[in-house]
Amino acid sequence: MKLSTNIDGKWINASEMRPFRDLDIITFENDKINYSVLESTENELNLKEKKVENRSENLSDLKFEFINPSRIRFYRKGKKHTVIKETESKTEDKIFEHDYVKLIPTESKISESRIQLLKYNFEWNNEKGVIEFNKILDKPEILEMLKKSGYAGRKILLEKIDDTLLISTYHNNHKGLVLPIKEIDEVKAVLYGLPVEPFETIAERID
Repeated sequence: MKLSTNIDGKWINASEMRPFRDLDIITFENDKINYSVLESTENELNLKEKKVENRSENLSDLKFEFINPSRIRFYRKGKKHTVIKETESKTEDKIFEHDYVKLIPTESKISESRIQLLKYNFEWNNEKGVIEFNKILDKPEILEMLKKSGYAGRKILLEKIDDTLLISTYHNNHKGLVLPIKEIDEVKAVLYGLPVEPFETIAERID
């Protein structure tokens, strides 16, 4: 497929499935796709980028399409395993979709420390929630009930890769949904990279 868009820069995994334990990003080098993973560094805003050794692909060997100039979708063959009951399961061929979005520098009129003091309403499709940083989001009684099992709770952190700020959700210390921030100020945050349409949403500031 002839490329009709600019593929320079870094592209972050925006799909619901991830091939690695950590969040991965890709870069394009001629016909090659190179993989890195973003690892958290304790008590630091900036994520550490680590190249995945012995993992690259030829773009010409893959089936893909550009959903828009900043979102690429790869189609990969795989196997889907379904458990029917305790002693029975089935395996079937399936085409899996993996989306990556291009990272752009965040436009911000406020400091990173100020952002972490603010709260924003998050609405997307039928999901509603509050973006509030650096706090355990579970109710105290839930946390108390599960703490014996080592449960660490749900939280949201502000993170950063190069000049792009990210809103990262964590569940029991495992990274979940990660949304790059296109622009942010005292009134709103424009977020992109959602796994399904609409791919972008505006989170309004809560006073």
